[in-house]
Amino acid sequence: MIKEAIEAICQAEEQAELLCRVAAERAAEMRAETEREGTALCDKVADNAKRECDFELSVVTAKAQRINARKKKEIEAETAAMAERARTHMQAAVAKIVWGIVEKCQ
Repeated sequence: MIKEAIEAICQAEEQAELLCRVAAERAAEMRAETEREGTALCDKVADNAKRECDFELSVVTAKAQRINARKKKEIEAETAAMAERARTHMQAAVAKIVWGIVEKCQ
């Protein structure tokens, strides 16, 4: 009976050792699978974020270009108006400058 009990204990220990090895192997497989899935998910999220960022950048760039074009037209119109005002006063300005020089020379 003692011999049978010892054999049963030895057999239980062997089974426990085998179960521990199997559990460790399964844990390693699960860890590797989880890491692969995590890496794939990170890559997917990064790709989605890049696409979203690129889209947002294109929207902002287009908006900036429209604002730039509008401001350029406004500045060109303002410049043309200033040039026209300057032309209307050019003759009077030249006359004042010339007469100012003439008066200083006398």
